Amino acid sequence: MNDYNREVRAYNSKARAHNAEVRNQRRRLDQELRRLNSRPAARTFVTYRSSVETLASTYTETEESLVGRTITPAGRSLLDRGSEEAANSAYLLNAMYGGGATEDDPTEDELRGPSMQAELAAFGQDLIDRWTGALFSLSPSNPDAARHFCTSAREVLIAMIDGAAPDSSVVEADPSCDRTDKRVPTRRAKVGFLLRRKGIDEGALEDLVEEDMDNVLGLFREFNNGTHSHAGRFTITQLNVLRIRVESAVGFIHTLCMV
Repeated sequence: MNDYNREVRAYNSKARAHNAEVRNQRRRLDQELRRLNSRPAARTFVTYRSSVETLASTYTETEESLVGRTITPAGRSLLDRGSEEAANSAYLLNAMYGGGATEDDPTEDELRGPSMQAELAAFGQDLIDRWTGALFSLSPSNPDAARHFCTSAREVLIAMIDGAAPDSSVVEADPSCDRTDKRVPTRRAKVGFLLRRKGIDEGALEDLVEEDMDNVLGLFREFNNGTHSHAGRFTITQLNVLRIRVESAVGFIHTLCMV
């Protein structure tokens, strides 16, 4: 009986800590959105701002649609991470507009330090090496730091999904899945495959994952297309927040891909 009571207390303690973290992420998202909405209209990152707002509303709609319903632990984990994704996307945009938390600045060595090793190890050494190369490019003195980082980071995220959901496996599971003009499964078809493999059959969660992917890949396009006016002038604060946003995406996709 004593052992049972200890297990119950430990479970309840973890549940309270988890619920507190979820509430904190939701408050953080609301705070970042208020900061963003208080800013005057900007001429930079216009497309990404729209994506940030869409991701936040998609997360909110998904959360509200699942209230009172029983969802699997895997589904709950993705939903909780969705809150973090939305908050980090809004925080990144605020930082790009000059509102980053400079007190959290790392040193340049810390900015380029290793991370996400455990998550990427499941996909092979090649992705660890690519991610290490992406981090190495982060330096305020590198005029192409953000673009180089985003190019490599995009390759990592796409490789994670393609590795976990090979075309042949997606087609075998659903021969009528959506396909591109090249007749290969679409990214959304792969997302659906990965969700169902985890026992998740919720259209709202599929929408949330897809919107998050649109958000982070859209961010990469903003930098790679040179559509902003900050090229070569990113601060260590901005580069650190960019790293945080992409690390969050790596963790989110890892959660999606792992069975």
